[in-house]
Amino acid sequence: MTSILEKQHIAWLALALPLFLPFSATAAENTLNGGVAVGQSYDSNVYRTSTSEESEWKSTVTPSLLYTRSEPTSNLSLNYAPGIIYNYRTEDKYMDQFVTGSYDLQLSQRFRLHFLDTYILTDEPYDESAAGNTTRGSNQITGGPGDPDRPETIQISDQRGQNRYWANNFSTLASYEYAQESSVSLGYQYYILDNKDATDADFTRHSPHMSVMHHINHQWDTQIAYHFTKGDFDELDPLNGSPSISGNSEDLTTNAADFYLYHNLTPMTRVFGHYGYSTTEYDGIQEDYDSHTLSAGATHQVSPTFTLGGEVGSSLLQRESDDTNAMYLRVSLNKAWERSSWVLSADSGLDDQQFSGTDNQGLSRYWMIRNSFNHTFTKDITGMASLSYRDDTYLERIPEEKEQLLQGDALVAYSFSQWYKISLRYTYINQLADLEVNEYDDHRILLQLSAAKDLLKW
Repeated sequence: MTSILEKQHIAWLALALPLFLPFSATAAENTLNGGVAVGQSYDSNVYRTSTSEESEWKSTVTPSLLYTRSEPTSNLSLNYAPGIIYNYRTEDKYMDQFVTGSYDLQLSQRFRLHFLDTYILTDEPYDESAAGNTTRGSNQITGGPGDPDRPETIQISDQRGQNRYWANNFSTLASYEYAQESSVSLGYQYYILDNKDATDADFTRHSPHMSVMHHINHQWDTQIAYHFTKGDFDELDPLNGSPSISGNSEDLTTNAADFYLYHNLTPMTRVFGHYGYSTTEYDGIQEDYDSHTLSAGATHQVSPTFTLGGEVGSSLLQRESDDTNAMYLRVSLNKAWERSSWVLSADSGLDDQQFSGTDNQGLSRYWMIRNSFNHTFTKDITGMASLSYRDDTYLERIPEEKEQLLQGDALVAYSFSQWYKISLRYTYINQLADLEVNEYDDHRILLQLSAAKDLLKW
């Protein structure tokens, strides 16, 4: 296992990498943007417990600097936003950290490079892909159509509550277009989680991946994707945080591949078939498994502001102890109006959640539905509302256990005097479970005043 100091060095090296990459000699547009946010937050159930709930208030001051450099063949972005926090429950003062850097370089008309790194230090659950939505992240086995080159994001489960940690997620991608509408991509991701609490297991994840998209003719396209994952976990005694001598390692290796065949019925309608296969092997006593998914689907653009997508099929999970079937479903609806937008999605299948920041919860058969609505009331006032529900049946627990997670969010923001914004956000989470100890309710409120403007341009 990589030492803490080595992991920190790797994280900072990844963040600094864009500074050493080449820039063209042509004129560039540089912008330095500065900002500050002052917030007051409330959490009704800090440790996500079913009884003896503890609440807390926090005050936060977050200055931020964003530097961007834009050239005809490259783009650089560096963002730093430390959070200075006072916790009224513990009467502690401390600092959160958020640093991100990205770099895109077009070496030729056909060859592109992309680098992205995110570093966070906090005690809050975090979901990078949902931009603050803390709905439980998932690692669905054999995913549906989309961008197979998109790396996994940082997703720290809400179930762990507020426990201090730092995480760094570095990814790089090289894409080459070898023919019109045909390309090959090679990528790599390195993800680290390090917890302050010695009883929480840390991990590192290595994930090289590749994909080939081939345009056969104006009606047919095909895509092949492969993803390798190596997870290296600290093996700790849950009582004292010392190295475990049980030999029950959670280290794992996963190989996953997907094949798609697309047929363009019309310029607005595409149908496709999909086969996915993955195999996961553990170093310890956990049971290895293989999964197969066969599905078919379609996407249709009803209008420039209305798109529909759907995919349905079946997944088969094969283990030495038994086999399990699950319905594989992906449904999406995107609708926009002049001042509003609506996104509705639903999916089901098999899931594993080894990298959510909690103990390995094992395989689950799940289904979920998500709904979000955005509206612009006036040019200065905007609002958002979302609701999601997820149902999990954990297959590796004896007997099988069910958990349901309901989350609702509402946000109103008012912009004024060009650079200022005030916002109020409310979040409610309710988890039900067969084991009462896993159940909890949580109410969160965040009131924030922020300001940001361009400080320099050259």
